Amino acid sequence: MNALMPLVTSAVSLFGLQMNGMDMAVAEKWTNAKVIRYHAVGLHKSREPVVFGDYEGKADVTDTITVEYTWDNRTRKFVGPVKVVDGKSVLTNIKSDGTNCGPPTLKGEYESFQYVSQTISGDQVQLTGTRVFPPAMVSNYPGSCSMRAIVGGKEPVITAVGGTSPEVLGMPIMKEGFLTTSPDRKTFSVGDLSDWKWTYTPTLVQ
Repeated sequence: MNALMPLVTSAVSLFGLQMNGMDMAVAEKWTNAKVIRYHAVGLHKSREPVVFGDYEGKADVTDTITVEYTWDNRTRKFVGPVKVVDGKSVLTNIKSDGTNCGPPTLKGEYESFQYVSQTISGDQVQLTGTRVFPPAMVSNYPGSCSMRAIVGGKEPVITAVGGTSPEVLGMPIMKEGFLTTSPDRKTFSVGDLSDWKWTYTPTLVQ
């Protein structure tokens, strides 16, 4: 996420040279904004291991985090508390990838990101979480496809949100790529390097 702001700034600079397709009223609105309320939804999609340790067992995982905060656009500082709502991980297509064995059986809930705490660092909120692996039954591959029980475990994970500028909503609509904007210019989405995509809905406070 540390690379987020330079990329957004580059996009703004690039499209700032292209008047065709710009909405100058929207661009001016957010350029002059003093205080902004953000509703940011992080969407994580990845095929990843869902059993603890060096065993075969992966799934297509979807996870969400919702973050709400108020931002002083002039001083570039957070105002007041940051609210975090952690969504549940959803798993599909569980398989023992790369083998001819049956899929693992999870004996509990797998959580790709279980929220623990937050830390404000500059213009970002760093979110610290835990990846939770439940106990499971896995194959004895490559020895055989018979199943055995393994313990669960936990791993620390980190992601971040922030470092964004709503001025991009006034730029030409971007439908694909690292930075995209909705046709109604009410939301914009930014990807990062850890399979998270953040969609921001800003509301003008002052």
